[in-house]
Amino acid sequence: MQTKRDNRQQRMVLLPPLEEYVPSDHRLKRLQRVLDLSFVHEAVRERYCQNNGRGSVDPEVIIRLFLLQAIENIHEVRELMRQVQVNLAYRWFIGYELDEKVPDHSTLSKALDRFGDEVFDKLFARSIAQCCQSGLIEGRVLHVDATTIRADIDKDKVNQTGSSDKDARYGRFPDGTIRPGYKQQTVVDDAHRVVVGLEVFAANRAEGVDVVGIVDVVREEVGLCPEVVCADGAYASGGNRADLEAREIRLVSPPPQAKTYTGDGYYTVEDFGYDEIKDQFVCPAGACLRCVSTEKQRGRKLYQAERSVCRQCPRRSKCTPGKYRTVKVTAHHAALIRLRADSKTDDFQQLYRTRAPGIEGVFAEAKQWHGLRRAWRRGLSKMRIQCLLIAAVINFKRLITLLTLNAASLRVDYVLIQLLRTLLTAIAWLFTPIAFIQPKHPQKTLASA
Repeated sequence: MQTKRDNRQQRMVLLPPLEEYVPSDHRLKRLQRVLDLSFVHEAVRERYCQNNGRGSVDPEVIIRLFLLQAIENIHEVRELMRQVQVNLAYRWFIGYELDEKVPDHSTLSKALDRFGDEVFDKLFARSIAQCCQSGLIEGRVLHVDATTIRADIDKDKVNQTGSSDKDARYGRFPDGTIRPGYKQQTVVDDAHRVVVGLEVFAANRAEGVDVVGIVDVVREEVGLCPEVVCADGAYASGGNRADLEAREIRLVSPPPQAKTYTGDGYYTVEDFGYDEIKDQFVCPAGACLRCVSTEKQRGRKLYQAERSVCRQCPRRSKCTPGKYRTVKVTAHHAALIRLRADSKTDDFQQLYRTRAPGIEGVFAEAKQWHGLRRAWRRGLSKMRIQCLLIAAVINFKRLITLLTLNAASLRVDYVLIQLLRTLLTAIAWLFTPIAFIQPKHPQKTLASA
C-alpha cells in the first residue's frame, strides 16, 4: 500500500545526547581525541575583564570555530555560522546543544582583533609538541620553501591610500601572473611531513634571501638539530650555504649555472680556480686575478687581471674581447663552489628528490583542502593567523593518522593473540594422555562383578 509521510514534525521528542548522532569515525571525533585546548583560557585572560561586564562567548568555543573553518575550508565566517546552525557534528564539536543559539558571526571577527595571533601561535606550537611526543618528528632532514597566497583585495588598490589591505603586495604566482598576495615560508620535517615552522610576509619579498633565520627559529623553539636542509633553487646561494655550514647543516639546493659577463663563447667563472685563503682567482693560463673593488649594497667583489699579462696571453681570444679579464662574484663564492661540487654527488640528488613529495605535498594539501589558496581576511596579522590555523590542522591530521594506525595495530595484535591462544589450546588437547581424559568412574567388568 502506498503511503505518504507527514513532515510537519510538530511532536515533542526526548532526544539522546548529541554525541550519539556523530559517528565514532567522524573526522571531528577523531580530532577531538588529539585536541587539547586547556591553555586557551589562560592565554587570553588578559584580553578580558574578569570582574565586570556581560559574559563573553567561551574563548575555547571561538578557537574551535576557527578550527572548523580551516578543517572544512569555509571561506566566509557568515557561511561558517550558517553551517554550524544546522550541522549536528559542528554543534557537538563546539559543545552547543540543539536548543542553544550559536554565536553571531561578528563575535568571531571581533575576537580576532581581541586575541591577536598569540593564542594561535600557542596552538601551532602545541601541535608541534604533540607530534614530537608521539615520535612523528625526526628532525634530521628539513624541507624549506615558500608558497604564494592570493590577497583579498582588488589588484588596482595595492599599496594605495585608503587600501583595505595595507600589507598586501604584488607577487608572481605559479601560473606566471602578477597579483596581490602574501607568501608563507614553511619548514616541514621529512619523516612524516609535520609542519615545524612558518613565517608570513608580503608577496614581493624574495623567499631565498635568508633561510638561516627560519631554520634558527625552528632549532631554538622546537629543539631540533637538523643535519640537512632541502630547498629549491631560489635558496641556492653562497651566503645560505656558508651560514648553514657554520651551523654544521648541509644545504641541498640546486645551484645556478655559472654566468659570464664577457659573452658567450668565452671562459666562465667555472673555468677559473679560486684560492679562498689568498682571495684570488687563477685563470686557465695561470695568471692571478686579484680583488679590486667590493659593492657596498650587494657585497659582490670584482676581480681583475693585469693588463700586461692579458695582452700577451695566448688564450686571450677565448677569455675576453677587452684589454683584460674581470670576474664578478658574490662575497661567499667559495661556499657556492662547494655547493656546486656537492650537487654532483649521488647522495645530494637522492636527498633533493625527497623535497617535492615532502613540502610541495603539504602546500597542495593546505590549498586544496584547508583554504590556503586565498586569504580569508585582510592584513598581515590575520593572514598569519590563517596560516597558523591551517598548519596546526595539518599537524593534528598527522596525529590522527598515527592514532588510527596504532588502534588498527592493536586490533590486529588482539586477533593474533586470540588465534595463538586457540591454537595452543588445540595443541595441548591433542597431546593430552588418553588416561587423563578417561572417565573418573569406569564401568565394572563382569569379572569384577
